[in-house]
Amino acid sequence: MSEMYKDKLEILQQRIPIGDRQGLALLEKAEGNTDKAEKYFTEERVSIIVNKTEVQAEIALHHLQENNFDIKQTIKIIETKYFTATELILKKDHDKEEVLDKVFSAIVKKYNWKSSFLNDPNEIKDFPNDLYSFMTVMEWLYFENWEDFESALFHHLDMVTEQMRIKLNLTKLADYLEKARSIAHYFYEKYETSKNHNNYVKATNELRNNKEFIAAEEKFNLLKPLLEERLYELVKNNIEKFP
Repeated sequence: MSEMYKDKLEILQQRIPIGDRQGLALLEKAEGNTDKAEKYFTEERVSIIVNKTEVQAEIALHHLQENNFDIKQTIKIIETKYFTATELILKKDHDKEEVLDKVFSAIVKKYNWKSSFLNDPNEIKDFPNDLYSFMTVMEWLYFENWEDFESALFHHLDMVTEQMRIKLNLTKLADYLEKARSIAHYFYEKYETSKNHNNYVKATNELRNNKEFIAAEEKFNLLKPLLEERLYELVKNNIEKFP
């Protein structure tokens, strides 16, 4: 069978970039018809590109032809030309926490931020509302993860709870956080923590054993996955606002 199609294989290889084994397999499938074999090859490559990028077949074919049917290079060109960074992140990643991290990094890269903008909110005051909400809450979550829950309660919490209420529909979570801050503030004032470190230690020890404070932190941890889900939905539903 291979010898039968040897001459036609050479003709086919002049038309498309294909190895001997695959070329012969296509010729056998096409019963020696080089036009059909070429068509099978093209359709297969187009199908791969369409499945991986979700572009129209005509676009896939055009870029395949432009790139000598190199699948890897064609996908790279299409992704660069037709998709934003955020669109690609949503297409490729299915872990929502990882998606949020990558979208955050994409925004930081685009705007070349060097430090925390929560400490300088004017840096993002002119952002579209959805982007502002996302970055505000995400950076606060990073701070809470890096430091601890207690410290995060005094790290621009009003900016964050405002976004939880207005954009994320998480009023109860905002209430829990503000209640926890009020409890912490009560103990800080009670022990006059600003006077010396020992007073701060006493206040912290009593705070961490306070049932209401513990309950508020538990509520935060319970609702944290929902917060991440709402942030993900914010990105997905307003993708045109993101880089």
